Amino acid sequence: MNDSEGEKAVNLTALTEAVLTQRRERMNDSGPSLRGIGTAHFQINGGTLIVGSAQPRANKAEELVERVNRFARERWLAVQWTFTHGRDDLQLEAALIQHQYFARETLRLMGRLGALIEAGQPAPEITVAPVATLQEMQTYERISSWSFNHQQNPTLDHVLGRGRERWDEQQARWYQYYLGRWRGDPVSGAYVSLWERVPTIYGVATIPTARQHGVAGHVLRYLVRETLALGFAWSCLYVALGNPAERLYQSLGFTALLDQTTYQWGDPRW
Repeated sequence: MNDSEGEKAVNLTALTEAVLTQRRERMNDSGPSLRGIGTAHFQINGGTLIVGSAQPRANKAEELVERVNRFARERWLAVQWTFTHGRDDLQLEAALIQHQYFARETLRLMGRLGALIEAGQPAPEITVAPVATLQEMQTYERISSWSFNHQQNPTLDHVLGRGRERWDEQQARWYQYYLGRWRGDPVSGAYVSLWERVPTIYGVATIPTARQHGVAGHVLRYLVRETLALGFAWSCLYVALGNPAERLYQSLGFTALLDQTTYQWGDPRW
């Protein structure tokens, strides 16, 4: 390994630790006492207890899972457990499966230091700009609904309600949203957190009829340039394992850092 490769490896390690740390810091709710059997971080979101960074002591994984389940059952909470591959104890994963947890999804964390790789050719038919009005935010919501939920014509109540929520988040400087246009028509979008040390990119969406034109790549390049201008050095995103979008992110310079599986127990509708 040469000096350049070694420096890159150190930077990626630091980036991974920074992302995991900021995730743990959000998980500061009270949970069951794990004295004598290990540690974990907890967050209660509605009717769900979210568990992460669990570290059972030797041969205590099953007891730790049982104690968390009992705590949740007594409060009518479902449980979502984040298992980080390559870091968390394999005995913990086996205990989750033994206690009837099922794998809900596996996400790959990808990160990038600095600007993204630029496009090989200019694309004058593609333009990108920050969302600047409530109406534009409602447009993003329509794009998101079509891209992720296959709802080409979401209800007006949904567009107005969720659009307002997103607009309020942007006005509070929690997130910044962006729209990408293909030949003048809004067809793509994404948004990024502004309150984290490592900004996280979310909601990368392009409507089905406008894919394969490079619009999402231009949105991401613009978005990352903007975050760099605000003083952030790193950026990261999550992609579902096996999602073809991972190839796009790799082509832009994002590097796979780790995989996390969410295990579900109980009914989140409780």
